[in-house]
Amino acid sequence: MKLSTRGRYAVSAMFDLALYGQDKPRTAQEISARQGIPLSYLEQLLRKLRKSKLIKAVKGPSGGYFLAKDPAQVRIGEIINAADGPVALADCLLAPSKCAKSSCCSTRPLWQKLSAKITEVFNTTTLKDLIRKREKR
Repeated sequence: MKLSTRGRYAVSAMFDLALYGQDKPRTAQEISARQGIPLSYLEQLLRKLRKSKLIKAVKGPSGGYFLAKDPAQVRIGEIINAADGPVALADCLLAPSKCAKSSCCSTRPLWQKLSAKITEVFNTTTLKDLIRKREKR
């Protein structure tokens, strides 16, 4: 299993804003340079994050982006969900009606359990937790 690039970049961008955007809005160019995210891709992600009300934007020469909430209140699960949608290790978990085997699949409970555990970790980890772990290193 591999987390999508979109999800990883969204978390990286939000982490950057939590770390560097407390005193003033940060531009997409700044975030792109620090996190190594292609600017055009980052701009698409920032739109999704803004639409999900995780960040706010300020227009103008000193404008940019900043977190809509305190880093301690932003769960990684919210970010992943805004960028990628819900975590599901198998397509049948998101759309059981599209899978002919969903009612008799012997492995479906395993994928459900693993998806739930991953979601639990994402939903109990905040941006503030990531900042604390970084500071300890």
